[in-house]
Amino acid sequence: MGLWLALNPRIKLYAIGAVVFIAALLKLRHDAVSKALYKMQADQAEKRIDAMRAAKEIEDEIEVLDDSGLADRASKWVREGRSE
Repeated sequence: MGLWLALNPRIKLYAIGAVVFIAALLKLRHDAVSKALYKMQADQAEKRIDAMRAAKEIEDEIEVLDDSGLADRASKWVREGRSE
């Protein structure tokens, strides 16, 4: 504390200015990271919703099919899996 009082007022002003500048830069970085994180979470939620919709559509299609249609579709899917 004694050193701070002994410093020239101009040096004190520069030191305070440097601290404020560094704090402003850290705040800008924090805001940018927070915004990017929020956007990433929103994108992940949207992808999750899209996957749930696709799964629901497939589930609905399977419920509508009768036994023979389901068997035809399953055999086609198995044949495609073997050819790869």
